[in-house]
Amino acid sequence: MILTWYVETVWRTLVYFLPAMVANGAPLVASRILRRRRPVDFGKVFFDGRRIFGDSKSWEGLAIGVLAGGLVGVLYLNVFGNSCWLVYGLVQGLGAMLGDLGNSFLKRRLGISPGRPFPPFDQITFILGAYLLSALSGVNRLVEVEADPWVLLVALLMVLMLHPLTNLIAYKLGLKPVPW
Repeated sequence: MILTWYVETVWRTLVYFLPAMVANGAPLVASRILRRRRPVDFGKVFFDGRRIFGDSKSWEGLAIGVLAGGLVGVLYLNVFGNSCWLVYGLVQGLGAMLGDLGNSFLKRRLGISPGRPFPPFDQITFILGAYLLSALSGVNRLVEVEADPWVLLVALLMVLMLHPLTNLIAYKLGLKPVPW
């Protein structure tokens, strides 16, 4: 009975957060293809004299992340048959990107350079952004999914374990200059 609950919770977690997980990794892959990138903050500084987000957060990466979440939504549409899954994927992608931007904003305020580690926030902010935007927008109801606290907890534990591994793989593949 506990095993059944666990498997079901992991499955619901993957269905709920896969668009955000794909969206989070898509800008890194795309950065190797796109040579010209425009910073989301337009190079502007905050009142503390530091960049708002930094050069590593680009409009192109933001758009690609949202679209990648939407592509997962298209996959879900084909599997589950509800056209609202496309909207769900786009919202999850946008939420993930906004969560990542929030993390960059916080890192800049603390004087942490782009690309430097900031555990556990580097790992969890995109999940929290996707969770909050999906819940606040009401898109969860359109596709009849709800992330109960267990789904959120499992997602956070998953990314805390998987994020270092995926970063190491990206580093080994030459997609990232650092293994964190």
